[in-house]
Amino acid sequence: MGIIVKEDRLFLLNTRNTSYAFFRDDDGILVQLYWGKKIERPEDYDTETMVWEQGYHPAVDKKREECSSFGMMRYKEASMKFIFSDGVRDFRYRMQEYRAEGDRLDIVLQDQHYPLRVTLHYQVHEELDIIEKWREAENLGEETIGAERFFSGEFTLPGNGYRSINCNGTWADEFKGYEDTLCAGKKIYESMRGATAHVATPAFIVHQDADETRGEVWFAALAWSGNFKVIAEQTPYDYLNLQIGISDTDFCWNLKGGETFVSPRVYAGFSDEGLGKMSNILHRFAAQRVMPSASAERPLRVLYNSWEATTFQVTCEGQMELAKKAAQAGAELFVVDDGWFGQRSSDHLGLGDWYVNPEKFPEGLKPLIDCVKGLGMDFGIWIEPEMVNENSDLYRAHPDWIYRYSTRPVLEGRYQYMLDLTNPEVIRFIVDFIDRLLSENDISYIKWDMNRAMGECAAPHLEKEEYQSIWYRHVQGFYSIIEELRRRHPMVEFEACASGGGRVDFGCLSRFDEFWTSDNTDPLDRLSIQETYSLLYPPKYMRAWITDAADSADRRVPLSFKAHCAMCGSLGIGMDLNRLGEDGLAELAGYVEEYKRLRPIIQFGRLSRLQSGRKDDLYAVEYDKDGEAVLFVFLQLRPRGKYEYTVKLRNLEETAVYAVEADGRVLEKSGAYLMNHGLVLNMRADFSSKCIHLKKR
Repeated sequence: MGIIVKEDRLFLLNTRNTSYAFFRDDDGILVQLYWGKKIERPEDYDTETMVWEQGYHPAVDKKREECSSFGMMRYKEASMKFIFSDGVRDFRYRMQEYRAEGDRLDIVLQDQHYPLRVTLHYQVHEELDIIEKWREAENLGEETIGAERFFSGEFTLPGNGYRSINCNGTWADEFKGYEDTLCAGKKIYESMRGATAHVATPAFIVHQDADETRGEVWFAALAWSGNFKVIAEQTPYDYLNLQIGISDTDFCWNLKGGETFVSPRVYAGFSDEGLGKMSNILHRFAAQRVMPSASAERPLRVLYNSWEATTFQVTCEGQMELAKKAAQAGAELFVVDDGWFGQRSSDHLGLGDWYVNPEKFPEGLKPLIDCVKGLGMDFGIWIEPEMVNENSDLYRAHPDWIYRYSTRPVLEGRYQYMLDLTNPEVIRFIVDFIDRLLSENDISYIKWDMNRAMGECAAPHLEKEEYQSIWYRHVQGFYSIIEELRRRHPMVEFEACASGGGRVDFGCLSRFDEFWTSDNTDPLDRLSIQETYSLLYPPKYMRAWITDAADSADRRVPLSFKAHCAMCGSLGIGMDLNRLGEDGLAELAGYVEEYKRLRPIIQFGRLSRLQSGRKDDLYAVEYDKDGEAVLFVFLQLRPRGKYEYTVKLRNLEETAVYAVEADGRVLEKSGAYLMNHGLVLNMRADFSSKCIHLKKR
């Protein structure tokens, strides 16, 4: 049974392999008891209330709370903070009721004096080993209540010595994975840029001594695409306090009488077999519960994007020539990037004017689309709907449609301003232009970009008291646009991009079909980016391109290495095909053909990180599905005198025999041999790579 309630005070949430337990103590406070490997017998849990002496230690700080609120002599971080109209700023609740039905639990908390109700929601995904949390605040009175912090979830772990894994980065340098020891005090991961951004990921991964295949790991991922905050606080009372939700920096939601405010969802889980099992749990959950249903089981097409070939110098004739070469290479989707609209000849002008440039496309997009379709490919296009250039017809007509302080000069980011998505007129404008673009043209793919961060959060149509809610309202506006477009055009594929990987999160994962992982397509950098990305997010969602990027970094990387790196996700091509030549084009087509053959395993299989390039020069990753596996191996720099490398596979059947296809030969090896002895690979040069296919006999 997924949810067990004992004596109206113990709440036990069981998944297939894990348990999460908390109880209501004699003071009426919800206190966490356990989170870890499954203990399904409710009688095992001790619900005797510990009697704390006050002294110099506030009793409430010692409790591992399920739902802490600012005040009441709490000096640890709290997951909620409200301000009432008379200036009172604590939430003193009693549990009013609970509802447990099937895999859903709702616990209703009522303030003891004020008309504020908070409901804690839990959804148990029993077979997928995920517990979903979110919260809802409701103002039952007439006077406004301010919600200054309203996190989605709070978790505690007993003891100390924990380590935290997250990432850091910036544009073209995303997903730099790192690990910290959580000493006394607080560790905070946060974005304040209006989007997920590159600086961290909205999740926590905590362990004490785990690696890829062993050890206990606790994790949670936030389904939110805006400002977020993750706090890991090692308290003086021998427990770790973890909180995750919308960032409270410059945030306040004014909850008017009769209104409710709902937090984003957070998906939490536990692995007793290291980081590898953690990733498999999240990837499986994403595929079965989060991804848009129209595309969850549909393989992503091999795309060609013309940006690196033409930048802004887009013409109909030039795109047609590239399309012919892209078709030769085996692309299934041809994408025109920036430069097709308005007077867009550089990044200084044209954003917001979403009409087809009549000089570049005198007869509109139809001749190009007909050419692309005639070559056997689908057609896609790039847009950046949330932005506007000062030098644009849209801005000249609606200068009040952007975020700005009325007494300050407007700040530019990448020469552009940000449209006010809290304004219903702006929402209608964006929905209408994209709907018209898709309705009038045979377009099956949209790349949605966002190339500047938010700032100056003020909007002329809102009261100044609402300005601190703009960070939240913008994301909700963004979600409402994409949801309406998907309703009108359910078969169109949408890719989330924000200066590269600035919108990689579970909020976008439920509304988009794929992520643009990074603007950095150098395969050496990408191996590290892709490794960290894969901890939380599924490989199918990871767009990866074969490009010329490495060659501009003063090193020559063979096409095989570039192709194998990009084949680790959803394959794309971004190189200038006009410079490739017939031999190069034929070689590229060979890799594309190989990818298509292996695509079901890579996009829908189970991923295993076998060796990390951060620890040595060899990186290896495996995908397995239904008796088949694909192994990618990359050697970055070969030490002098070393030619052979051994890679041990995982998740095979020990007694089964596998046909191992590598380097034009087919070997037969048992699963036991492949997992315990391993494959011995000859790799004799820098930037060597291998793609090996295994199939059970």
